[in-house]
Amino acid sequence: MTTREAKIRMQGGWRAFPGSKGAIVALAGIDLEVMPLEFLVILGPSGCGKTTLLRILGGLERLGDGRLDIVRQDQSRPLTSMVFQEQSIFPWMTVRGNVEYGLRMRGIPRRQRDPVVCHYLEKVGLVEFADSYPYQLSGGMKQRVSVARAFANDPEILLMDEPFAALDEQNKILLQEELLRIWEEDRKTVVYITHSIDEALVLGDRLIVMTARPGRVKAILEVPFTRPRSVYDIKADPRFGEMARRIWGLLREEVLLSRPQEPAGGQP
Repeated sequence: MTTREAKIRMQGGWRAFPGSKGAIVALAGIDLEVMPLEFLVILGPSGCGKTTLLRILGGLERLGDGRLDIVRQDQSRPLTSMVFQEQSIFPWMTVRGNVEYGLRMRGIPRRQRDPVVCHYLEKVGLVEFADSYPYQLSGGMKQRVSVARAFANDPEILLMDEPFAALDEQNKILLQEELLRIWEEDRKTVVYITHSIDEALVLGDRLIVMTARPGRVKAILEVPFTRPRSVYDIKADPRFGEMARRIWGLLREEVLLSRPQEPAGGQP
């Protein structure tokens, strides 16, 4: 891997926020590269700066120090789109209106955006709900809308912040499979945040394990599974358990460090 090939490159990324007792350092010396069309997954304990890092990549936050370079190849397309953990679709718009929103904001004529919207509604299984409003949908269906909207907008980079974390296990598996299928057909550079080791191994090409706050890169791991992938085929592979144990070995200490410390003697 050569650095000049990277789609995204961060060097010495640092970010702090003001706190009542001084600055709270969220990120300290982050170095990372994301290659074109790579599916990079970031794992780390709660509060380690994963979401801050993603927001910096998406232009919603600024680095306090360090350098960020993103190679833009097509000025006619958005550079990034984000899919958030919380349901972020517009409640006053129909499913179709939400999915076409980015295209409409870019001034894409209806005759051009309609086939794109229909394509992604079909991909996420929501054609029959195109004229429904979010209050009529389940949580899983709302996240399908978010995924369809992000892909329909055709960004160069897709940023995903624990998009399936709030879903039950069955819906989570279904959406992982749908995301894998759509991504295989329409490759994009993806940076994906999760707390789930299983999800990271199912989805990612490489994994970055972060330390407890302040967030640093602790390890970078290659995922050995070929594509296309099936969730349960991967989990049946003996290497899956070996990789999961290895990642938990890296994460466990950081998770313990991130937990609030009890006062001496256990007294409040």
